[in-house]
Amino acid sequence: MEEVRHLSCTVAGGVAEIRVSRPERRNAFTDTMYKELASWLFDLDADPAVRCIVIRGTNGIFTSGSDVTCFRDRTPLERERHFQLVADLVTAPSRIGKPVIAAVQGIALGGGTGLTASCDLAIAEEGAVFGLPEIKVGFWPCTISPVVARAIGPRKAFEMALLGERYDAEQAASIGLVNRVVPAGSFDAEVKAVADRIASFSAVAVQMGKRYFQQSLDLEFEKAVRFMGRAMALSSTTEDAQEGISAFLEKRQPQWKDQ
Repeated sequence: MEEVRHLSCTVAGGVAEIRVSRPERRNAFTDTMYKELASWLFDLDADPAVRCIVIRGTNGIFTSGSDVTCFRDRTPLERERHFQLVADLVTAPSRIGKPVIAAVQGIALGGGTGLTASCDLAIAEEGAVFGLPEIKVGFWPCTISPVVARAIGPRKAFEMALLGERYDAEQAASIGLVNRVVPAGSFDAEVKAVADRIASFSAVAVQMGKRYFQQSLDLEFEKAVRFMGRAMALSSTTEDAQEGISAFLEKRQPQWKDQ
């Protein structure tokens, strides 16, 4: 994976950590950043050394979303290309098998809220700020609205887009945008603990489960339950599932096939 300006990635202990670093623009994304980050997620999904992915910002900022200079004064076709890159990124986490965690500090407005919503889990530091302020500058946050609605429900997502209000970390947790809020002094340790916990589980169980879960979200309720019943039958036949059951009965720690 080649280094890209404003993006970096390290892998340790089964956890890949991607950092967004463009502090002069509050970590706002360019076209290249959108394209490359989406590509990196798929590359990491294919890497057997990686079991969990963390996306975070730098300098106390997550991301403020798109750099407006990437679509201001552009042709309609150029604008469409830009927002297709946004769509490619915010749909990428749901299209890969490995869990993606948004580790949010500071500003996570606009596309930052969209990226938070698109990840499988979100951990926010106290003081983090979320919101969809696009309405204040005359347009609607169309591209990210569906992922936000999927995360918190259509009614609240519509309110966020319509009113353009800011939400602190506790408010974001109360509506389901983030999973947990952590004090500043404990943030890095909490993110690491959650990622390491995920990395300690059976990779096949985690990845099969995530893919089935994502597919079930788009099904009508009864179809979803029956689909997941069939998925359960399949997932319980894996070598790791058999090892996990044996370990439980024998009162020992399981030894996963891919560890």
